[in-house]
Amino acid sequence: MNPLRMLSAAAIAALAAAAAISGARPAMAEPGEIRLSPALLELLRAEMREVTAGVQVIAASLATANWDAVHDAAANVRASYIMEKSLTPEQSRELGQALPESFRELDAEFHERALKLALAAEAHDAELAGFHYARLLDSCTRCHARFAGARFPGFGAPAAQEHRH
Repeated sequence: MNPLRMLSAAAIAALAAAAAISGARPAMAEPGEIRLSPALLELLRAEMREVTAGVQVIAASLATANWDAVHDAAANVRASYIMEKSLTPEQSRELGQALPESFRELDAEFHERALKLALAAEAHDAELAGFHYARLLDSCTRCHARFAGARFPGFGAPAAQEHRH
């Protein structure tokens, strides 16, 4: 996986919008915690804020059939636009060592879905764009549930409830 892809993976999956703003360190569900330097962590927070804004633009733009805005936002989300410009070779190595393979697989799925969403917007296909947007969000939630459960406790197992038929 190339360094820019790894960088965007961390931005999209390791940190969620709330984590990016809170300043807390990411907690991981898999064995071992992903630990990042303060400088890299700040880049990831900035990236996550931008990704969150892009995902919100996509939702509003889908609802109004603003295909150029959907396309551009999806392309920007796919490209992880801030960190791509800011990552040093040392940070790239650090990130490459910190991310487990299952994280990289979810990231690749996210980026592929963002590409498909951009292409659906280019074709002005509302149904397909909506489908890919839903799948994009699904890839976010699956990754957050797996790697950021402490940040998003709502993804935990439902509390046992008494059977009431």
